[in-house]
Amino acid sequence: MMSLSRSFPKNVSLALALAVAAGSFTASGCGGSSSRRKGKQSEARKWIDNPTSGKKEGNIIKIPQIGLEFEIPDTLYVFKNCEETGHSKGELESNPEWVTVVSCSSGGAVSSSDEDLGASAPSDSEAIALTFYLAPKDRPVDERAVAFYRNEYQQAGLSIEDLSFNDDYFDKTGIFAKLQVTDESGNATREIQQFMFPYGDVLYIARTEYPYGDTRAIQQDWKSIMPYFRVSLQR
Repeated sequence: MMSLSRSFPKNVSLALALAVAAGSFTASGCGGSSSRRKGKQSEARKWIDNPTSGKKEGNIIKIPQIGLEFEIPDTLYVFKNCEETGHSKGELESNPEWVTVVSCSSGGAVSSSDEDLGASAPSDSEAIALTFYLAPKDRPVDERAVAFYRNEYQQAGLSIEDLSFNDDYFDKTGIFAKLQVTDESGNATREIQQFMFPYGDVLYIARTEYPYGDTRAIQQDWKSIMPYFRVSLQR
């Protein structure tokens, strides 16, 4: 799994903003003491504490224990390298219970096919990734939760472009967020796009972060990947 290099202003508000944007606060359902409660757990929830590798059949990645079948799209412009990850915890420091599942990463530079879509970026473009995580679900992720998230993001100083509950988002139900991290002058420096979708006692998270104003075909690839990330677990 690639490590994304970042260079941010060293201030507390920005660090908090990044943590909240990633859903690190306990009430978000991605950590906290409630994840350690005893009781019957689903196979998917057990997998978080003891992850095992799946298998790849052609261009399809399958991890039966967590109900995953991911068919890698034939055409991707930015996130071209899709692989099952090593299922590590704590890749995001602020989210120690998030386990990486699958990641589609870029090579950093704009390809010729990307340029066909009008994209342009210098050859040293930052390497970015669209990563899917699995985490314990500690609270409902529903329409009523949107107000809670909005308050948390605003208190963290994030600019909210979109924050909404969707009951049919590429055949998934959950909360979509598109957020900007700003510098001390209020200028957007980074953008985070995230979709959280729960199944029983677990929560899937699709997340990508990139420089604000990045002109690569990020949204095109997001729309291509999401329908092919299929989960067969009880909601």
